[in-house]
Amino acid sequence: MRGYLIIASSAVLGLASNCLAGLARRQSIPHDGQYIEANSQNNATEWWWAQVGGPVEDGRGPASFHVTFYQGYPISALREAAGGASAPENYIVINGAFANGTVFAYQIPASSSSVTYQGQAVTGTWAGAGEFKNSADLSKFTVRLNAPEFGVTGTLEITSDGPSHFGCNSTTSPYFDSAIPAGTSLSANEEIFYEQLGWATSQPGGDATVDVVLSGSPLTITGKGYHDANWMPQPIDKFMDDWYFLDAQVGPFDLSAVYAAITGSTKDFNTGFLEHSGTILQNQCSLQGSRKDDFVSITPYGLGFDAPSGVNVMKGFILDYTLANGDQYQFNITGLSLVLDQLIYHRWVGSAVGGHVGGEQYSGVAMYDWLNPSLRPYNG
Repeated sequence: MRGYLIIASSAVLGLASNCLAGLARRQSIPHDGQYIEANSQNNATEWWWAQVGGPVEDGRGPASFHVTFYQGYPISALREAAGGASAPENYIVINGAFANGTVFAYQIPASSSSVTYQGQAVTGTWAGAGEFKNSADLSKFTVRLNAPEFGVTGTLEITSDGPSHFGCNSTTSPYFDSAIPAGTSLSANEEIFYEQLGWATSQPGGDATVDVVLSGSPLTITGKGYHDANWMPQPIDKFMDDWYFLDAQVGPFDLSAVYAAITGSTKDFNTGFLEHSGTILQNQCSLQGSRKDDFVSITPYGLGFDAPSGVNVMKGFILDYTLANGDQYQFNITGLSLVLDQLIYHRWVGSAVGGHVGGEQYSGVAMYDWLNPSLRPYNG
């Protein structure tokens, strides 16, 4: 049996310095492994994210739990808020809401982090804070939190009901460069986004449980969950203006979608994933508006002023999936609870309704983010 390969966040592994455009890509990485080296000597970041939402009842925002294992900082302002040059490089962020609507947020520093793997089985250890594990067949993702001094202990588990995937209908590359026509000249920001921002989804949806204690208050959820991983050589605000990420489990469907506007670019990005009972119906990435089929249209709707953050926010989104064969699916995503409410970063938990246009319609739970580092106004 092959021994474990250990990649520690403090190790020097011969990767390119981020004083260049970015970091060198590792080779032969398991799907949920560590792809780059994020440490105190660069501005890179890599993270493993999981979220669970409970059932929607009586139109109220469901209980939710979101946990992210970080190396580095995805937004420059977050590093400054955490202490600037002295900010911890390894930490876990938790936020969400109880069933009564009370929101919570924690940031737990770790003394170090490491990612080990054997084949496709991956373990991430954030010393003094918690760990995650992904099974070799990518069917189960588990989190164990053990930071009683910060008031956080407990577990999360997601059992996948769909296939793992990258974002561009590829089984070999987690990057978005296939969305760009061959021979296209890219700006520095476009190059980072399309060639160096990575995305790997191990559990696109499935049954999930949360059993944690937060500052003495128990939180248990039996619902639906999602897990993916991302990495990039620079904070998002250095190369991107606007970003929507949406994830929902609706009856037999697991779905996600992304829209991104790159700073100084007209090459806006679009990606859509739609899976039905384990069969992928769409998994594409493309330039916004470049296709007449095999794409998703992401349309925010509603306009309301959000006093805590001081900006206008959307009520929800309409996702229209047009498959390569012309079939159409539509889902209405409605935010019921704002569990992260900041000037440039909002996260909702809510309801989702939809299915095949003209066919049976289903309901479910949705969790989605709006990241707006350039503060472009949303006008409805």
